Amino acid sequence: MKAASFAFSERSFEQAVTWFVSLQSQDCDQQQHEKFQRWLNKHPSHAQAYAEAEKLWLDLNPIKNTVIPELDVAREGRSRAVRISKSSGFALLLAVALGMGWWLDYRVVPEIHITEIGQRRSVRLADGSSIEINAASRLSSRITWCRRQMVLLEGEALFTVAHEPLRPFTVQADKLQIRDIGTRFNVQYQAKTVRVSVLEGAVELKQNHAWLGYSLKAGESRRLDQFGYLQPIEKIQPAEQAAWVDGKLIFDHTPLSEVVAEMERHHPVHFKFADASLATQTLSGSFNLADLQPFLRAVEATLPVRVRRQKQVIELSRRED
Repeated sequence: MKAASFAFSERSFEQAVTWFVSLQSQDCDQQQHEKFQRWLNKHPSHAQAYAEAEKLWLDLNPIKNTVIPELDVAREGRSRAVRISKSSGFALLLAVALGMGWWLDYRVVPEIHITEIGQRRSVRLADGSSIEINAASRLSSRITWCRRQMVLLEGEALFTVAHEPLRPFTVQADKLQIRDIGTRFNVQYQAKTVRVSVLEGAVELKQNHAWLGYSLKAGESRRLDQFGYLQPIEKIQPAEQAAWVDGKLIFDHTPLSEVVAEMERHHPVHFKFADASLATQTLSGSFNLADLQPFLRAVEATLPVRVRRQKQVIELSRRED
């Protein structure tokens, strides 16, 4: 017995494209998904029309920009023949995308993600990307039909990005914009300084919405200082940059001022330097970020420092041998 074949009409295809655009936004709620499912189940041709809309979206990739032959004749009922070409479908998809997609883009309200001192959080985005948010951080995410925008307001986050060439993924931290080129990268923003470290793939860095950017690839890190200047590229060990995700802090000749600032994000304490020159002492080692005591003992054992704690204040003074 011959299998049934359902041709779709221009009307069904227009509806399919409209649904496809609507479903790309994180603003699309459960009620909209249920309405779409009812439309999809209403007639077998709707599934065919929607599949064609998805296929046309993939064909928007410039790499696949080749001449495409017309579709087979689609019949609506038994009487009127309708001929739909991929070129007309392409134009229709663009028209709906520009008309409806941009409207949907501006409707989307950013989601705010906040972590407190000592708290870390994992976030799964609607596009399949993921974010690990470090302690004492604030970040907003906005996923729309045509863009994926993150803003790191303070703290640190590790981004693992689902690659979509036609929907850019950007992270804004102070005056620096990081644009993903299919990658995994860490961004730290504190004390008016932004540091970007690439673990996999590559990113593009842009300052103040400049036209030209700077490439940064796996195993490299770059810092935007408090005066707005990009510092030279540094070589890094990717595993060390992401160690905090596994509950570890790894320091390599890191100034003590930066070390204690990091510990303050994970513990409700405040470090005080009785001798300001101690802030430039450097520390190396791997520490469990949840356990403060071994860290304090290591500071006393390896540096000319005496640690004195009074409730939530930890004073670091110079030890006289």
